[in-house]
Amino acid sequence: MNKPFQSGPRFKTVDERRERPRFQSRQDRQDNMSSDRPYSSRPPRQNERNERPYAGKPKQSREAYQGAESRVNTTIYPQQARNASGTGSVQISVKGAKSSEKKTGPLSPRAPEKIRNNRATEMKVYGENACHTLFQQRPEAIVRLWATVEGAKKAGELLSYLAEQKKAYHVVDREEMERVTGTEHHGDICLLVKKTAPFSLEGYLQIPRQRDCLVLLDGVNNAQNIGGIIRTCAFYGVKGIVVESYDLLNSSSAARVAEGGLEFVHALETKHRDIALKQLRQAGYQIVHLTQHKQATPLPKTALNAKVVFVLGETVGKEVAYPEDSNVNLSFANPLNSGLNVAVNAGVLLAQWYQLHQL
Repeated sequence: MNKPFQSGPRFKTVDERRERPRFQSRQDRQDNMSSDRPYSSRPPRQNERNERPYAGKPKQSREAYQGAESRVNTTIYPQQARNASGTGSVQISVKGAKSSEKKTGPLSPRAPEKIRNNRATEMKVYGENACHTLFQQRPEAIVRLWATVEGAKKAGELLSYLAEQKKAYHVVDREEMERVTGTEHHGDICLLVKKTAPFSLEGYLQIPRQRDCLVLLDGVNNAQNIGGIIRTCAFYGVKGIVVESYDLLNSSSAARVAEGGLEFVHALETKHRDIALKQLRQAGYQIVHLTQHKQATPLPKTALNAKVVFVLGETVGKEVAYPEDSNVNLSFANPLNSGLNVAVNAGVLLAQWYQLHQL
């Protein structure tokens, strides 16, 4: 049977086109799926991405991202700190292990005058006893504080004072604290403070005294020994140490070893040791030198005056350098080629004078 002739393609009517299902985009299909299924494949919206920090990150880097986040969360706690009365606030800046401290180096000649002045008038003091003693004696000298979590727990009163005075302090981890102090023996706390002003020996001697004890450092440059001498002087009530440069006493390492003694002992500057000895003799002080000479007087048989100066050096010679002064020998039974440590010598001499004139 012959088919009827068709002149061209058949077009659907308007009603037929309306009955055809509407084309759906991929987003529409995903929306429909999410409404019917409990677990949607729809990508999270922007607010959901903020709630899930790992969304959209490659699977292989997710573990590293989580590790970095845990490090940040355990070391950074920005918050407002207030003292007990509720007055005053300070922003706590907490640095993590990844933060970098700018290393201190020699200043450029073009450095601003303020930076040069701060470098010359400020110093860092670290160690628990050194920092807390400084806070008790001159809190106004504190410029800034660093402390670990352990150190901050022991410094509640100090932190409250800094908050009230609106001075910055930072809670850091141990790695950051070592970068700030330059040592692992920091005691979990460090202060940036203003240095104490030195006294001149000439001005000190203008005030007459009936009883006084001083220590003169002759070539002692080791910060550990100087810190030990400062601590011993403070223990026995000695107020002054004669030095050619007061920076010998204003040392961070010496302050730590001194355990707070630096707050009670002043540096008495002199131009030269021989000039200082002459001025001290004219002021009526007895000058005592140590020696290993066999003909020297033993310390127990030496008459120590009420006004005395003990000259201390790193080494003790076997000759008598100043016959016009008192030369004493601490031990005639010493089999060593050297004597005691200079800080130990200071303790023996000061204890002898203290027993005679202070008890």
